[in-house]
Amino acid sequence: MRHQKLLDAVTDGVERVDDLARELGVSPSTVRRGLTDLEQAGRVVRTHGGAVPAPVGGELSWVQKGRQNAPAKRRIAERAAEMIEDDHMVLLDAGSTTAFIAERLAGRSGPTVLTTGTGPMSALLDAEGIELILVGGRLRRRRGAMVGEYVRGVLERVSADIAFLGADGLVPGRGINCPSPELAAVKELQTRAARRTVVVADSSKIGADAEPHWALIPGPYTLITDDGLDAAARRAIEDDPHCTPLIVPAPEAPRTPGRTG
Repeated sequence: MRHQKLLDAVTDGVERVDDLARELGVSPSTVRRGLTDLEQAGRVVRTHGGAVPAPVGGELSWVQKGRQNAPAKRRIAERAAEMIEDDHMVLLDAGSTTAFIAERLAGRSGPTVLTTGTGPMSALLDAEGIELILVGGRLRRRRGAMVGEYVRGVLERVSADIAFLGADGLVPGRGINCPSPELAAVKELQTRAARRTVVVADSSKIGADAEPHWALIPGPYTLITDDGLDAAARRAIEDDPHCTPLIVPAPEAPRTPGRTG
């Protein structure tokens, strides 16, 4: 199979391995090998069950990020939503996992949600039981995130019960890895504006430090992640005296039909 045909299909919006196999008339295993080669070449980003085109300039959009490890992110979001009381004011950072948290709040009544992200905003637009406060500012479109001095002006004047922060990477003892200093600044502002800070990051993010900027976490924080952690990531979390981990079960990989035990 020519990799260009596979890349063209992914670019055209065909994402799942089974759909790509049908589209190209090849086996799923051939598609998986091709996607692995394309990922190594930096042309696609693998997701749970398929792939999406690699972003221009190396930065994923929040929609693309939402497709990566989505089952684990949903488990993390479920656990995060359990921490929210009906009388809480909640800060939701921009990001895919925080958008999943917002989805789980949409049927609730009582909490006030203040968000810097278009993902959480979209999830709560029709949630009549939620008082939704949007932080204005300059929109960083790929991330669906508000940044800049308008954001600072709001976050310096609120006091929330709990803030949920997303992460491109988390290095325990150092902070949250970010693709821009503006995004890092907003995360730091949210930690200072809330009585409790919770980082929501799937296991692939722990120890990741590919981006050039950092948001520092000034005090104790809770980390909600999944149990796909490798040994090094577990040690790093355990060695950080400021981190209280909440580890949720990672979703089981789907079984291949016809295979047993």
